Amino acid sequence: MKKKMVLITFVICTLIGIGLACQMKVSDGERLYVSPKTIEDYKITINSEKEEIKKLQDLIVETKTKLENYEKDNQSDGQSEEEFRLSLINEKEKYKIASGKEAVKGNGVEVVIDDGTRELSYGESVNNLLVHDSDIIMIINELNRCGAEAVSVNGQRITANTAISCSGYTVRINGEVYARPFKIKAIGDGKRMAAALVDPDGYGTSLKNWGVQFEVRLKDDLTIDAVSKDYVYKYMNKLQKEETN
Repeated sequence: MKKKMVLITFVICTLIGIGLACQMKVSDGERLYVSPKTIEDYKITINSEKEEIKKLQDLIVETKTKLENYEKDNQSDGQSEEEFRLSLINEKEKYKIASGKEAVKGNGVEVVIDDGTRELSYGESVNNLLVHDSDIIMIINELNRCGAEAVSVNGQRITANTAISCSGYTVRINGEVYARPFKIKAIGDGKRMAAALVDPDGYGTSLKNWGVQFEVRLKDDLTIDAVSKDYVYKYMNKLQKEETN
């Protein structure tokens, strides 16, 4: 009886094994190799994006409050009409600067990244030594996380409408194509931004560990140009609030 049970169990296991092997063989799925660097990049990107979303949510709340006050012509803080008018003008100038429509200057950092020059290990992908669009984006995210007030890459002002993508061995920024090396300027707290990039867990350190050339310098007088062309909004309009009785 025991021998019969063992035989039945063996046959069942064999059939299951054959079925799994056949399933894997006929599967149309494609297996792709993902390097450890790519996985690490995605983790850093996710964390940076979460922090950026939190900053944007706080900014939305703050801006909505200001907008409501402006719509009500709220001068409860004791401002005269002239003071209120000047306050509106100052706000307008501030948002023009923040939107990238004005050239700006100030203290900050200058980051230079370039393809690596070390010898490849046996079987290693050359992509580990190349600067990709994702590398530029993650450095920008890190700078923004540290409070960068204005950022440019190879002279192109980075705004909410900026698109950065690989184009062969070049990178396309705001529709313009640029080749390595890439020079990133950021106005803000230079020491804080530099420290975050060169921290043992910073993205600049990760790039250097992979062999990509990375350098960050503190700058006392950076100049960042305005956006090269205005963005035209074709499809969105202000949502009118329904009047309530």
